[in-house]
Amino acid sequence: MKYRIIKWFGLMLILEAGFLHYAASQAAYLKAPYLGFLVVAHFFGAVVAAMGIYHKQAWGWMLGAVLAAGSLIGYIWNITIGLPQLAPGPWLYPYAIVSVGAEVLYLLLLVLRPWRIVEEPYVSSSRYNLYLPSILMVVTLIAFPTYKWDLYASEVGYHKHVGSLQAVCSTPLTSFSELEDRYGIQLSQVAMTMMDGVVDVRLKILDPEKANVLLKDQAALLVDQQFLVIAPHIHRHSMLVRNKIQTMFFPTANRTIHTGSQVSLVFGSVRVEPMIVK
Repeated sequence: MKYRIIKWFGLMLILEAGFLHYAASQAAYLKAPYLGFLVVAHFFGAVVAAMGIYHKQAWGWMLGAVLAAGSLIGYIWNITIGLPQLAPGPWLYPYAIVSVGAEVLYLLLLVLRPWRIVEEPYVSSSRYNLYLPSILMVVTLIAFPTYKWDLYASEVGYHKHVGSLQAVCSTPLTSFSELEDRYGIQLSQVAMTMMDGVVDVRLKILDPEKANVLLKDQAALLVDQQFLVIAPHIHRHSMLVRNKIQTMFFPTANRTIHTGSQVSLVFGSVRVEPMIVK
């Protein structure tokens, strides 16, 4: 009985983490295609690990441990220095928070070394037949409010996310004059600052109402048509004042942005014509 409880608990945790990774795969792919593929691979790995756990195989528990540990390392990497091709991301990301919680509990469960627990002889019972449906129901009940939380976080934060590098490069350019007329924003400066460690982007707000529509979207810099630098999540523009300057800072850690680089400012699905970094 003891192993059955641990087994079903482990199954629930690893499947929950895998399912949440799958739910976040589309957003991950839009940030960077390789990240989307990794997230989907994590989901399938979780399914395989769950099958091993179900059959009381040590490799199933170990595969789950590798997936959980790898995911935790990736999460810490992402919120500190940023994953390859990406700037550091927000730590308070709904899917990540719930998934990390499940993975931490799973790793703590391994302290019991469940694959070595001797299981009592199996006795056929109708209640055991309900275990798997119950586990799937719990996974769904946890995933649904997580989805709603993520949806709410997106609504109060960014309206549109920046797409993949390929998608951004194929997006038609918005001229400076159109940026002013349609979105009420004048791009006044793009320059290196803080000992060339940060790109300082300054926007003059001509029409706060028009500008707010665009500035609610996720921002990025397309550099030399080669890579994207995403603006830190903390940059939100809820209070805009006419004829005032809004400043945005883009990190250059592990990047090759320098004076003379050609950059395009991107907001969601809008890409502004290029200008040279001063």
